[in-house]
Amino acid sequence: MSDNAKKKIQKLFVNNNYKKFLLECRQEIAIKYSGFWEGFSEQEQLTWLDQVVIDAKKLGFGNQYLIKGYLDIVCKIGKDFLTSPEIKDNLVRFITDSNFSTYVRVRDANRWIDKNTPKITMPQKD
Repeated sequence: MSDNAKKKIQKLFVNNNYKKFLLECRQEIAIKYSGFWEGFSEQEQLTWLDQVVIDAKKLGFGNQYLIKGYLDIVCKIGKDFLTSPEIKDNLVRFITDSNFSTYVRVRDANRWIDKNTPKITMPQKD
């Protein structure tokens, strides 16, 4: 394999901006929610984050700011909150309602959760 081909592969997979974003999010979560990653390997953490980012994009949270806001929601109430019977239907409807701006949905959902849900939901291994 030529040096150019090796450099292209390294640029695509090693110096990947998406991976850098996931590593940054992983670090921020570890700081904000101490003990959140307990028992998870680095690869499991990145896989968990990747799944959450995919869910965020499905809901219309397309930029890094919105994805980080959605990550806060997920860290507080659980990754599978959309299907969880324990989470209030009004909150789920609000987060998924495309009639509101994505910024408003993330901001107000986080405010409501901070006010009404005092504990953090630790992640479960899939």
